[in-house]
Amino acid sequence: MAYDGLFIKSQIVEIKGLILNEHISKITQRSHKEVDFHIRKNNKNYVFTLSANPNFPYMLLSTNDTNNLSTPPSFCMLLRKYLQGGLIKEIKQVGSENDSNNNYEHCLERIVKIDIENINENGDISTYYVYFEIMGKYSNAVITDSNNTILDVLLKSNTENKRLAPKETYTTASVANKSEILSETVDGFIKNINDEIALSKINNESIDISNIISKRYAGLSKPLVLHILLEYLQSINVNVSTENFNYESINNHFTNNIDYEKLFVYITNYLNDILNNINIIKPTINYKNDKPSDFYLFKLNTYQGELETFENINSCLKTFIENKFQNINDSNDKKNLQTIIKSLYVKLNKKLDIYKKDLAKCDDAEKYKNYGELVSCFGYDNSMIKDGILTCKDYNNNDEAVSIPIDESLSIAKNVEKYYDKYNKLKRTKDNVEKLIIEANDKLEHLNSIEQSLELSNDKNDIYLIKEEILNYFDEANKIQSLNKQKSDLRDRNSNKSKNKTNSKQGLNYNIHHYKSSSGIDIYVGKNNLQNEYLTFTMASADDTWLHIKNATGSHVIIKKPYELLDDKTLVEAASLAAYFSEKRNETKATVDYTLRKELKKAKGKSPGFCIYHKNYSINVKPEILINEI
Repeated sequence: MAYDGLFIKSQIVEIKGLILNEHISKITQRSHKEVDFHIRKNNKNYVFTLSANPNFPYMLLSTNDTNNLSTPPSFCMLLRKYLQGGLIKEIKQVGSENDSNNNYEHCLERIVKIDIENINENGDISTYYVYFEIMGKYSNAVITDSNNTILDVLLKSNTENKRLAPKETYTTASVANKSEILSETVDGFIKNINDEIALSKINNESIDISNIISKRYAGLSKPLVLHILLEYLQSINVNVSTENFNYESINNHFTNNIDYEKLFVYITNYLNDILNNINIIKPTINYKNDKPSDFYLFKLNTYQGELETFENINSCLKTFIENKFQNINDSNDKKNLQTIIKSLYVKLNKKLDIYKKDLAKCDDAEKYKNYGELVSCFGYDNSMIKDGILTCKDYNNNDEAVSIPIDESLSIAKNVEKYYDKYNKLKRTKDNVEKLIIEANDKLEHLNSIEQSLELSNDKNDIYLIKEEILNYFDEANKIQSLNKQKSDLRDRNSNKSKNKTNSKQGLNYNIHHYKSSSGIDIYVGKNNLQNEYLTFTMASADDTWLHIKNATGSHVIIKKPYELLDDKTLVEAASLAAYFSEKRNETKATVDYTLRKELKKAKGKSPGFCIYHKNYSINVKPEILINEI
């Protein structure tokens, strides 16, 4: 992703045009890695976001409402103390240069400095600085006073070597260590290129001009440099394919200092043209397989696939984040849930092993009952007892001789009672353990259905529902430390839901998946247990057609018509969905049961989505998606 210094510089120009010399009305945090400055201008609310999320750090100006943390972190409270009500005086990029020389105009480093004037606690006007370092996993936001003394940082864990520790003087010396190409000389550029080439040869590494320039100069991403190189080669009539280019074919055209000098002039002119004509750029998102893969200020030559252009930079970035970045979050959530499910499998299987061992011990129950009967029958004949052992015939086992221990300190009646007590205790234990084994097996079956749902799920709401299901139906999950924060995040999310279809009782956003058959009939699919439960027993009507994979875990599918009135094509399309969203999706053929919704009954004591039916028909189909989701 080309969120580089040039993009940031252009973005700052757009942001300054909207919020410079405006007051900060409110400061909030939507997460522990993001801070929002709220600005109101011309009866319109703006939110200026600084996100230090290591997956994709960014800043963004939008008009979106935000879902804030229920308890503001200490960093947020300190920002409110010093900055709320303050005036935004300047936003700029800074590097290792001295700001007093105004060299920041040529700076492409990914460090943004925001100057804010506010009245301090003594009633005087004071200037505070917020530095936002966009450095991948080391990204952070810092607030300092007018002397650049650090007051606090957003992410305390990113304060290695005490560089960002409170009361230290803020400096960019150790992070802004690249050269600025717009302040560079021709000789300096040539020297940097030759130094890197010499180093590559020493290390026996391949020479990549685009990588060298990106590595040596601040704010120039490799995709941008590749684009400029291809533009330059085309400008000198060198035919290089933008679709199937390779780095070696590019590098072959840069072999001496004259080539490097011409390239340097072209690059600096190219960058200056962009910065001097910021109003004519066309921010673009590149899509691959219907998913956003990259974005930039304009279409890069390396882009392949579909493109979407935007009128302004922030709307482009906002769209990209809402799609691509959400996919990253969903992917992480999915991996976390997969880890939790594995832990639950281990815990449940360990419990099951213990229960089975306990059950094996209960096999002696009938033996003790038999001992009680025999002692009651023969124990009063002293001639049959010798050295504390009663020897008699076992009339319950073909009159075989049996030896039964007798406690001679107790009466025969007490010995009988003792054996019956052992029998009753083991019988109760057996009954309880058998129930626990059934419960553990049910949970394993439930967990298997959740695992199948998660494997098929790529929708963020589906993943949240699966997370909710695990929390509500598996007490063991609450003991897994990694789930605790997810539980808190989920509650925060549910408390702020307002847009999609909701269940008013539970506040859950079921967001049932909706398809249209080729005949125009509505088909609904539940892709996890909570959706299945809601779809079948709340949303569906009695005469709707219900479909489910036969003898396996899978989705509930509802067709909004009785099966007697369906055309064959609609039935096949719906059955194919039921087969595809099941654990038999990889088979060439699968059997799907279908019946009317009114034929179903909830399975008593079972987890959500489990039901029973006795009257049904079946159809064999190929697991596939034949129709598009609406």
